[in-house]
Amino acid sequence: MGLMFSKIGILGGTRGMGAWFADFLEKQGYDVYPVGRSTTLTPEMMARLCDVVVIAVPIPVTVKIIQKIGPILTERRLLMDLTSIKQIPLEAMLEHSTAEVVGVHPLFGPIEDAEGQRVAICPGRGRLGLKWVTDIFEKGKLQISVMEPQEHDRLMGLIQGVNHFSTLGLAHCILSSGFSIEDIEKCSTITFKRRLDRIYKLLDQPAELFGSLLIDNPESLNYIRLYRDVLNEMIPMIENKDHRAFQELFLSLKKPLEEG
Repeated sequence: MGLMFSKIGILGGTRGMGAWFADFLEKQGYDVYPVGRSTTLTPEMMARLCDVVVIAVPIPVTVKIIQKIGPILTERRLLMDLTSIKQIPLEAMLEHSTAEVVGVHPLFGPIEDAEGQRVAICPGRGRLGLKWVTDIFEKGKLQISVMEPQEHDRLMGLIQGVNHFSTLGLAHCILSSGFSIEDIEKCSTITFKRRLDRIYKLLDQPAELFGSLLIDNPESLNYIRLYRDVLNEMIPMIENKDHRAFQELFLSLKKPLEEG
């Protein structure tokens, strides 16, 4: 007899990506039980009630929650997470439960229409749970990237880690420049205005979110250091007014894009 996934419990399902996933599943006809700080349904009650338990809490408390909830789940259940790092949560889910396990990372924020967006899926344990997860995202017309958790975290160390670090670095540089935001905006090109808008959007969100992306993914530091090193290689070109070295670098960066 196969596993029946009909009741879905989402710990952290009252806000953020947890709330998005609850709405996503409800539109597909599932019974969804969101659990948050203000709900009467407790995490333990939800874990005993539901066929699928989804962990959608902040990264720093993810493992603690898995350690608490995981042992409640039997082999006939599915345990999955929605966090933006995959190796550590996946290892915790495999260690602290006997349920089927899948790691999921939607590569977008909580938006109303996610059709065409991409989601990373990391298999953990069991075939039926993995098939169920894959099917629901395919039904929602999302693009799926199946990968190992280590590969995911390395990629996110670059894609999220360096991206957000460089955005914060630009914000720090602007603040330290002595120019007012008004002066900068009145001389901004369209391209630079987009970068300013990105800074505003980033700083409008909780610091804990980006702190976790930068600090709790152990791969982020490796790529942030690489980013620092390549910048240090480029600075002497500017200091020495070395147009030839700059042109060689520019062409070397352009070539892979043309070949790709």
